[in-house]
Amino acid sequence: MIIEPLTLHHDRKTTLTGLREALTALPLSPPALTFADYAALPAGQRDLYDLARDDFVRLTLRVPTPEQDLSARILSKLIASNPRRKNSRRGLMISAPMFYGKTELALLLARSVEYEHAKRYPDYANKGEVPVVWVEVTDHATGKALLAQIVRFLAPTAALPTRITTDDLRRRAVELLHLHRTKLLVIDEAHNLGGSEPSSVIKALQNESSATVALVGINLASGSAFGKGEGLQVTMRCDMVELRRVDLKSDNGLALWTLWVATFDRNLPLCDHVRGTLTSNARALHAAADGRLAVLALIVERVVASILDDPTRSDELITRERLFKVVDGLRHTTPVRHRIKLDDLVEAA
Repeated sequence: MIIEPLTLHHDRKTTLTGLREALTALPLSPPALTFADYAALPAGQRDLYDLARDDFVRLTLRVPTPEQDLSARILSKLIASNPRRKNSRRGLMISAPMFYGKTELALLLARSVEYEHAKRYPDYANKGEVPVVWVEVTDHATGKALLAQIVRFLAPTAALPTRITTDDLRRRAVELLHLHRTKLLVIDEAHNLGGSEPSSVIKALQNESSATVALVGINLASGSAFGKGEGLQVTMRCDMVELRRVDLKSDNGLALWTLWVATFDRNLPLCDHVRGTLTSNARALHAAADGRLAVLALIVERVVASILDDPTRSDELITRERLFKVVDGLRHTTPVRHRIKLDDLVEAA
């Protein structure tokens, strides 16, 4: 068995090469092995096999959500309509509290825009076209800093004058977005923007560039950045997609949560994995994750990692004890303060 390890060269999505690597890093699950066959592999091959499985879980294993479908439909319409508008172009807001998967959703949307452009224009990269630009803002970031990030993303070798004005920087950013035929501008951690100046810059980008702006952040509509004053004008120009926890009291919520857990369960790349192990504990996992998909995904990732990182293991079954150890550790590393005990978990039938 030959396993080619995934090699990642870039740490950030805020460069063109880094973003494109993030959009294309979707390793497949390696061929399934029994634990006996795995144990018979040479040590080097076992390490590569473990690495490939870990990469698959962290980068590729995902579940469908209603918010993905809604966001994709909205974004598709905006990208089609915004170039035909002369001003007040509309954007997209993806908003939720922490640990709800906002950035992951934005990455999925960015990937779909990039793939669709590549399908229509196979030679787009050689022509210098950049369908998606991704920037991330830090605490109390200014509109001028936001514009500088856009310029650096599209023209990383360009030297910006030390005393360049915000207006000049905006014109340069708009020109670059047009030159590179950018369709989607993702502004991640947008809740860090505050005051009237960043909001006026975003409005100017919407007025002067046909690229659709997607703002991603924590509680955007009710926060200080976009919940009042100048920021409220930006909110009114955007379609809002809010990520919420799943409520098991509704039939739709129970069905959706069960689907998510079953999808993870069905695709776990563990040797001799017994399907149904996670699904049997769907309700307990809901309590442990507080109904949040991002926390559920974190549980799955950590369960797999805890098994693969154990050099003394004699099997890779997800036992109650292994699952509880991960779930219990969440209380120290996430905002979720659940009360799940070992007795609340069951072994797969």
